Amino acid sequence: MGDFRAFYKKHRDRLFAYLMRSTGDYFLSGDILQESFTRYLEKYGKEGPNTALLYTIARNAVVDGYRKQGYDVQLFDEQEYSQHNPETHMTVREDYRRVLSAMQELSPEERDVLSLVVSSDLSYRQIARITGTSEGNVKVRVHRARVKLRKIMNTGEK
Repeated sequence: MGDFRAFYKKHRDRLFAYLMRSTGDYFLSGDILQESFTRYLEKYGKEGPNTALLYTIARNAVVDGYRKQGYDVQLFDEQEYSQHNPETHMTVREDYRRVLSAMQELSPEERDVLSLVVSSDLSYRQIARITGTSEGNVKVRVHRARVKLRKIMNTGEK
């Protein structure tokens, strides 16, 4: 159980960041995070740490959720956090909201692959296995998603 606890501590923040980028919903991301680790522990916990498998479980949970009922996107507004510098905190939150909002304009495939690359320490090869595509296809999708996101972010500025 100590190995799993260390695995959880090592990957929870990055997995949560991936889920936030994928769903845009803080509470849904938290639920999927818990569900993913629970499923992983129940079914594969005895096999030892496997980061790619954890992300596959989380990704499948997101896809299942979208298939069942297209979740409403709620941005980070509900969360109250205290920071030492409120002005910096507000700037960071606003930037975070803008990025999440822009990511929601990407196609689900673009958002998924970009979120996996940015949020995890997985290789392109591992991401290709998770998504069921080739490594080259992952690289192309990531590049196109980044270009499109940059364009969205630049046109959204006033």
